[in-house]
Amino acid sequence: MPTIGIGAGLLGALSFGAGDFAGAIASRRAGALVAVAGAHVVGLLALVVAVLVVRPPVPDIGAIAIGLVAGLAGAAGLAALYRGMSLGSMGLVTSISGAGSLTLPLLAGVALGATVAPLQLVGVASAAAVAAAAGGASRDEIGRRSLGLAGLAAVSFGAWYVLLDLAARGGDPLWALVFNRAASAGVAALVVAIRGFDRQAVPWRMIVAAGIFDVGGNALYVVAREQMALGLAAALIGLYPIVTMLLARYRLGEHLPRLGQLGVALAVLGIVLISAGG
Repeated sequence: MPTIGIGAGLLGALSFGAGDFAGAIASRRAGALVAVAGAHVVGLLALVVAVLVVRPPVPDIGAIAIGLVAGLAGAAGLAALYRGMSLGSMGLVTSISGAGSLTLPLLAGVALGATVAPLQLVGVASAAAVAAAAGGASRDEIGRRSLGLAGLAAVSFGAWYVLLDLAARGGDPLWALVFNRAASAGVAALVVAIRGFDRQAVPWRMIVAAGIFDVGGNALYVVAREQMALGLAAALIGLYPIVTMLLARYRLGEHLPRLGQLGVALAVLGIVLISAGG
């Protein structure tokens, strides 16, 4: 197996996990929409610089439109994820969203006639079992709200995977990321501007970190995908909830009950099996 691809996949998981942690911290202080808007504006600026350096061919209008819609799905997912992580267990919320986001594209493929490997079926069952474990671990109202937001994030991220793949196939992957991020940053920034926010409450360092880590994870996934099979690349990237969980554990002292630990383990298992079975 290519060393570069494996390294990129593991670094991508580290980048996504660190970005989610930073975004959740920023969300607790300034609100989910402010965190999303700030992180995505930072990511957009980094992608624009990359386009100016690489100068890939501009895609057709269809690929641009799909990329923009993907951005809206991504913004909704990230806002739900940040809000859910700010309310409940970071490790559990990110694990549920990670498992669910891979399950949706798999089911969409089945609806279109794709073949599902036995490992992927086990992965779907494992991801579905997360809900039961998570429900038992979160008995209060805030805990249940965080799980609902995790589910919303999973559906939104699943749609983002499908739409971004279509946009990249119709044009250049880098341009697909640019238009995806332009839509998400634009909509989130507009909503924040209309609603207003307290500038002094914004943790700018955390927001910049979230934006850089998020776009870094996207770039590293592209590198990993070019070096190895899609299933293995996605399986490596899909380990990012472990990073978020460890950061929450050792930076915030977050503890999970036994059922919560089981939910995280099932979610990670589901991510790996669904991805590796492809």
